[in-house]
Amino acid sequence: MTHRSIRDTPPIWEERVIGWVAHYAIGAACAVGLVAARPGWLERPTLTPALATGLATTAAPWLVMQPAFGMGVAASRTPRPGAARWASLRAHAVYGTGLWVAGRAARAVRG
Repeated sequence: MTHRSIRDTPPIWEERVIGWVAHYAIGAACAVGLVAARPGWLERPTLTPALATGLATTAAPWLVMQPAFGMGVAASRTPRPGAARWASLRAHAVYGTGLWVAGRAARAVRG
């Protein structure tokens, strides 16, 4: 099934909750992926791999979610695609930075 815009589609019961749970579960899976790809990273967490992981996850909104919402690839059908792209990059850079902070916290707890 396809539609022009998500706004034209009738809502699904509890879809906001479903969406946020899925969003955070995918984020947790990406964090596990970082640790699986770089097993020694938790011993010496560095910013670059965490930030790269966060920025790589920007592909999901650009290539999956925004087109699914009728916004086009990388928000190309929105009034201000550049602003939408920048917002995605910013949010996912914050996620990557959060991965790094969490890695450092985990290391500190382990001693």
